[in-house]
Amino acid sequence: MKFAFTAATVMALAMAATSASAGVVISQEMVNQTGAQKTDQTVMVQGHKQKVISGDDEEIITDLDGGAIYIIKPKTKQYYQGKFPPAGAYAMKLFWEGTFVGVDKASGADKVAGYACQDYAGSVAAARHILTMTKCVSSDAPGAKEYVEFQKAMADKLKGTHLAPKGETPDGIPVSSTRTIAPTPYTPPPSLPPAAAKKLMEAMAKGNKTVTFNTTVSKIEVKDLPAETFAVPAGYTKGEAQPITPHLLKKPGQSPPSPGAAAAPGSPAAPATH
Repeated sequence: MKFAFTAATVMALAMAATSASAGVVISQEMVNQTGAQKTDQTVMVQGHKQKVISGDDEEIITDLDGGAIYIIKPKTKQYYQGKFPPAGAYAMKLFWEGTFVGVDKASGADKVAGYACQDYAGSVAAARHILTMTKCVSSDAPGAKEYVEFQKAMADKLKGTHLAPKGETPDGIPVSSTRTIAPTPYTPPPSLPPAAAKKLMEAMAKGNKTVTFNTTVSKIEVKDLPAETFAVPAGYTKGEAQPITPHLLKKPGQSPPSPGAAAAPGSPAAPATH
């Protein structure tokens, strides 16, 4: 009897250890509103670490316990390192990608990639733009517990900062989401000469267009991820981050530049300024 109890205890501990080390890999496809630009994206979460791979252009690693964020550029074998909670260019980049938009449960429900999901929605205003997020979240998807645990840990790290999202932490994995960045109406000051005001409005009309990204999950896997998954690859050189502001709407579907890129004239200001 004593041996049976010991064996059962060992088995339970082994199962708990396996569960604690489990990671989740979420394969997604992100499409801009015209359908002209499609990007395969992979989100990997294990413990308090997350890695997002966007095509072959960029990888972002967030290490909550280490208080660090890494933006990796495979094509140039460079990486940029910042702190978490992020500031400056790092905060701007994650902000415009919807990382800090708070959401609340909505009335709709759906089924995506075979997973029943609940709708959530939220928006935030910054830099003369409105960033709106809608998500259909599945609590039954494999790895939902691990994913939610990371999201809650990130929210705890952001408490007391201007990036802390309002709303609730959805109980599951977003199996589909829509992110829309829309300019808010702008009226030139009365002191501006009519001709100058007209030119300004024309320039803003050309650059400030609404951009929408639709992301859909294609596969979700639960598996243990090796430590090197969340490390900068050997041989990469560290770049110096510059105080940039992302030019969001240079063309539909274009993502904000990484830290170290040159800022474009007329770029929106950082969310930290509002």
